[in-house]
Amino acid sequence: MSKLTEEVDLLRSIPMFAGMPANKLKLLAFASDHITVADGDMLFNQGDDADAAYIVIEGAADVLVASEAGAEPSRVAQLGRNSVIGDMAILADIPRTASVRAEGELEILKISRDHMMDMVKDSPTLALAVLKELVERLARTTHDLSEAKSELAGLKKAS
Repeated sequence: MSKLTEEVDLLRSIPMFAGMPANKLKLLAFASDHITVADGDMLFNQGDDADAAYIVIEGAADVLVASEAGAEPSRVAQLGRNSVIGDMAILADIPRTASVRAEGELEILKISRDHMMDMVKDSPTLALAVLKELVERLARTTHDLSEAKSELAGLKKAS
């Protein structure tokens, strides 16, 4: 099996891209860069300009957020195989909202902002899938924040 075929199969396994026709997935895989990131290396930093999204092929990546400038970042998530990293920032044209660091060797597929935006414009199916993914993430984040707020309130009462 060729590397291109493997990357098309990988993209097809990701809900955001699952509804796209095979020829579009092949084009997306062909236009993307296959990159290996060494253990501990940063993929990008919170506040950086967003130039690409990434798909995890193998390995894991820690998502780190600093609550204020100069503060030590905290790990808020770990993403593994088939995860999409950095798509929010390129779609919204905003700075990176978190830093991402390789946890062990990390193989990724890098999709440029321009290519991703062209794909979203050309594919209503992809545009809806991206919207669905972002809404689901927002709902999870809202839920997690609500739970954290309740836990904090409980800790304050206990002390």
